[in-house]
Amino acid sequence: MKNLITGMKKALACILATAAASGVMLNLNESQVNAAYVTPRLIVTGSEITTGPVNAGDDFELVIHLKNESTATQLNNIRIEFETEDNEITPSSGTNVVYIDSLAKEAEYDVTVAMSTRGDLQQKPYTLTLNYEYEDKDRNSFADSSVVTIPIVQAPELSLSEFKLSRKEIVLDGKTNVSFDLNNIGKDTVYNVSVEFSGDQIDDISTYVGNIDVSGSSTVDLALKGVAVGGGNIVAHITFEDADGKAYSFDQNFELEVAAKPVVDTEAEAGSSLPVPAIAGVGAAVIIVIAVVNIIRKKKERAYA
Repeated sequence: MKNLITGMKKALACILATAAASGVMLNLNESQVNAAYVTPRLIVTGSEITTGPVNAGDDFELVIHLKNESTATQLNNIRIEFETEDNEITPSSGTNVVYIDSLAKEAEYDVTVAMSTRGDLQQKPYTLTLNYEYEDKDRNSFADSSVVTIPIVQAPELSLSEFKLSRKEIVLDGKTNVSFDLNNIGKDTVYNVSVEFSGDQIDDISTYVGNIDVSGSSTVDLALKGVAVGGGNIVAHITFEDADGKAYSFDQNFELEVAAKPVVDTEAEAGSSLPVPAIAGVGAAVIIVIAVVNIIRKKKERAYA
């Protein structure tokens, strides 16, 4: 008898295991057996952006990986709706709903959707919610939801005002001041802004500006020293970073002429260095001498007359 009971327990365990694997649960109530259906599940196993980093205002392609986890039933009439909290990300087609006719049990399926982003989004991850509805083979309806994360990149933008020079021409070893404004015209803060001036005719010089907030500006004012005779472009090299530390840079040019120092005539300079009283005294002495000579000449003329 004991062996018979043990055998029956093993057989029952086997039946329960087989039923569970088939998506059916067996509830034992005295001598009656009732079958309860296991809810079929449609799940999102992952997602990917096939077009690379998503800049605010750009379109991108999103692939959603789906799986029917049920081992017992096919899923039919699958309806997937995409939504974000404030329509930051929307399907490019204009409709936010995708339909799938059916998905076999334990089957996987990829949904590819073209998406658009708003241009005013800040650089951060945004949550895209997927609400889906579906039916089993007996037309029983089910609903569930999942979320995927879309990282948005906001490309930083800086603009420069016109360069202002205190002198557009300087002599060797002379200096001129250059100033201009850096304006943040992007949608996110720019970080670690630096400016470097370089050119064949000047000493290279750089300055650290720091961070510039959205719609903010910062003034750069530096003195450039001429070290070689010549003219041509002076290059202002601007570097900065976005919120993720990605580096950006661009150049802007302006003209500067460095001339040789004028040659000084030392003899003329020495002559012109006599004091004014001395020059006046010499002039007066010459006048007196001329007057005396004239007087003597006139006396001689009267004596012979």
